[in-house]
Amino acid sequence: MLARLLRPGGRRRNPADFFGQADRLRRGGHYAEAATLVASGLALDPNSVTGHLLAAYLHVAQRTIEPAKREFRWVLGRDPAHPRALLGLARIALEEGDLVGCRECLTSALRAYPDFPEARAVLDALTTPPPPTSSSAAAAPRLERVRLPGAARALVVVDGEGRALVARPASEEAAPRLARIAGLAGAALRRAGFGPLRRAILEDHEQTEFVRADAALTLALALPRTTPIPQGLLEVNRLWGAVQHELAVAHDEKPVPSPEGVRRVS
Repeated sequence: MLARLLRPGGRRRNPADFFGQADRLRRGGHYAEAATLVASGLALDPNSVTGHLLAAYLHVAQRTIEPAKREFRWVLGRDPAHPRALLGLARIALEEGDLVGCRECLTSALRAYPDFPEARAVLDALTTPPPPTSSSAAAAPRLERVRLPGAARALVVVDGEGRALVARPASEEAAPRLARIAGLAGAALRRAGFGPLRRAILEDHEQTEFVRADAALTLALALPRTTPIPQGLLEVNRLWGAVQHELAVAHDEKPVPSPEGVRRVS
């Protein structure tokens, strides 16, 4: 395919052809092939905003974050209100915990393009989780008993209001990060008409997080990046059932206050 595109006497030396094919490959998950085509297109047109935006997307997909930032900023240097570049930087900032920078990028995008549902969905997800309540504290000891897979990197369980029920190993950032990610994904799904978040697979360069959620609970299990997807799904489903069981037991163990003035007789 590349030989045909690059043939000196051929008719398909238009950079747009490279970028169009690269975008199709990117959406199909063929990042290396897409990157080769983007590089070829940029060699013909180094000032292509489309080409640099595609390069940024590919860096994000392959978890090379600093080059992605540079490409998004290159685009913004040519078009300071480019909505996709602003959204790209906002998502990176959100992942890095820079909520101020994320909000600034989203606000700029929505100022120029008020009807930008993806930016609005991310902005809607920027909520700070409230502090844990006594009910969360009561459930934590039971959830600490849940057996993790041997290869597990972490387990985070968050209630429907974004409060951490358990984070293993203990981390101040794990639960808020999961709450932000779940809120972002849920807001995007609802705006697209797909309903609430139920399951998700989040891939990083070192690990994969398998997520299950409903209106009352969000659970994320981090496993090594090499874990087969079916195995990860089985493990998170097992933990989902175990967590639900422990929460039900914790609820049943809560003392029931006696009515005032009535003595309880056992």
